[in-house]
Amino acid sequence: MKETPHMAQMLAELAPLARLLSAYSKGAERRWHALCWTLDQRLAAIVRRGGEPTIAAIRLAWWDAVLVENDRTKGSGEPLVEAWRGIAAAESAPRTESVIDGWRTLLGPESLSPRDVAIFAEKRGGGLFRLIANDDDEALTRAGTVWALWDLAGHASEPGVAALALEMARDILAVPRLLASTDAPKPLRLLYGIAAADARSGRLPDRGFEARHYRALLWRGLFS
Repeated sequence: MKETPHMAQMLAELAPLARLLSAYSKGAERRWHALCWTLDQRLAAIVRRGGEPTIAAIRLAWWDAVLVENDRTKGSGEPLVEAWRGIAAAESAPRTESVIDGWRTLLGPESLSPRDVAIFAEKRGGGLFRLIANDDDEALTRAGTVWALWDLAGHASEPGVAALALEMARDILAVPRLLASTDAPKPLRLLYGIAAADARSGRLPDRGFEARHYRALLWRGLFS
């Protein structure tokens, strides 16, 4: 499938994990999956950049205006925005808003409270899984929340936050049938499976995805 210049740039921007996950998606869905992962990367970069929280909040608000409120006076010529406007469904707006709101939860100088962690994971992870799948199934929200908690545990600078996130993920996993449906996109099932395995075993990921996770992803990909 020939890619447009905008889509080619998005694919080149993707982190290795997101690129691999997108490769597991069906051909017709691959562009959309790549855009969703690229957006999440952009939002993460804004928050992780640090500095004045007000500046970061303004940058997140810009994405809100462009992708949620569809403000056509902004974003023209920005590759991600142009590609998004070409293929995003109208019902994706509230899911996109959820992802942005999730990242917004991390802004501020204070340590994260348990409530902050819970809101971040549900909005960012749950919103992103629903956005990628173009579906509002509650199972996607819960599975995405588990993944976001696991991801936060692997990147948190405070050991207490990492331990809390993993504990919250285990609590959610106590509920059966989180993402058992084969109707869910394969990349999400694979990612959830890896995050859930770590959470159940209490194994903290070291700064995110490790070599063992890539091996597990490839192995699961053969049989999922």
